[in-house]
Amino acid sequence: MNRTLAIVALMCLASPVQAENPAPPATQLCLPIDLVTFEKFDQPAAFGVKGKPGANGWRGGIGQWSIVDGAAYEIQEGPSEKRPNGHEAVCEYVTDLGDLALSGEFRLGDSPQVGFVCRDTNNPNHHLGRVVITPKAIWIQKMSGIAKETRKEELTRIQVDIDPVAWHTIVIEVCGDRWVARIDEQTIEAQHERFHDRKGRVGMVARGEGAQFRNLAVWKAAAKK
Repeated sequence: MNRTLAIVALMCLASPVQAENPAPPATQLCLPIDLVTFEKFDQPAAFGVKGKPGANGWRGGIGQWSIVDGAAYEIQEGPSEKRPNGHEAVCEYVTDLGDLALSGEFRLGDSPQVGFVCRDTNNPNHHLGRVVITPKAIWIQKMSGIAKETRKEELTRIQVDIDPVAWHTIVIEVCGDRWVARIDEQTIEAQHERFHDRKGRVGMVARGEGAQFRNLAVWKAAAKK
């Protein structure tokens, strides 16, 4: 009897935590298998000490990251001797994934550009690819290198109207050599062998100040058969 009550008590304690986990997003390339991380970004604990992981493993790196109105809020790094032109704000989750799916919400605010990014498993992690979103366009680029050695190649672009004040949903699939991003009802897709490489970091970047992010989830995924 006591054992039964203990099991029931544990189930009751566990249920609120399980209820926090989001449902996998609708996808076209891959099946989300295991939830790797989920962060609402509604509490200061989402960010640890600068450069260190927060409560669910997300690291606010370059730039300033804080919680404003229940969402992550960025300010890019200003010019310095090390980076004369400053640097976009970067927040990433350290992992080791092949195929993946990411979902979440973002708002441009006064930021001219946001991106959702992957880096590879090199040490240090080299840029691999990203989807970039502005008020007037969305594009996917493949990347390589790091710091001054960073190289990028735009693969595909579409013209759009993205309301900078509104919240928008995003679902990203990186499956084999294909990258698909769905922003609200807009879908963009690109293909490159670089996307095959394992992903050591996944996250978001933003220029200027004012972009916000919330409810970011990353899944380990597998190609649909």
